[in-house]
Amino acid sequence: MLKNTSRFKKLCKSAAAVLIGLQLAITSLVPVMAEDISLSDTSKASTYKIADLDVAVTVSDDLVCFTQNVTSNNSYLDLIGADDVEQLRALMKVNNIYLEIIPKQNVTYEILLSGKDAPSGVESLNDLSNDELQSSFKSYVESRDNTKNEIVTENITNSYIDKINGVTYFVTDVTSIANNDVTVYLRKYYTIMRGKAISFSLQTNQSVLTDNMKTELENIVKTAEYKNIKKSIFDNPIYSEIMTTVLSLLLPIAILALIVFFITNSAKRKKKKH
Repeated sequence: MLKNTSRFKKLCKSAAAVLIGLQLAITSLVPVMAEDISLSDTSKASTYKIADLDVAVTVSDDLVCFTQNVTSNNSYLDLIGADDVEQLRALMKVNNIYLEIIPKQNVTYEILLSGKDAPSGVESLNDLSNDELQSSFKSYVESRDNTKNEIVTENITNSYIDKINGVTYFVTDVTSIANNDVTVYLRKYYTIMRGKAISFSLQTNQSVLTDNMKTELENIVKTAEYKNIKKSIFDNPIYSEIMTTVLSLLLPIAILALIVFFITNSAKRKKKKH
């Protein structure tokens, strides 16, 4: 009797471990062709391939990523106060945001990857001569400095041109004050590659941007690869919801089948001994 009890406890522990593993797999399902890679012995990351922008970026698994295909059962939605996943998807789509990145704990900032078709005639900032680049940079800064409307006032406090892994970026620091007197601090990396205008934006309303926040943003920008990425037919929110729903329904069935399998095998072995 004690042996059977001990064996049953071990079985329950094994089933629980499988259950937790499958739950994590479901909640982290990201149909934007995410690939897991190892950064070190203790740190892992996922690469997100975004076909609409022909860009792939790698993000540490210490951070949470939302895509336009975020599903309603994502366990991290509460971190950003998202009660309606459909509204979140719509907001990301309307604002051309393809990736929203936040810390798993102590959410004091967010990083957004956004993009759209570049102005006609511009394929890449790298193709511009030095004079053309300086002129384009000046126009870019002037068009975004001292912005005022009914909702927000924005001022650029710092700006420069940077080159990361051979890609030219316009970098700006922005202070944004909303009409509700909330101040948001931003750092943005902007580039044009393969006919797409792409921005990596870091923002916080807690305080000025810290060095750690800036480093986190720069590390993500450094991973950016601009290349041809084919769009998958499975890369859509409907498919994501169906898959997570199906997996959620199959999960308890799979666990039950696993328990029955172990119990049946155990009974067979016991009969053979006798």
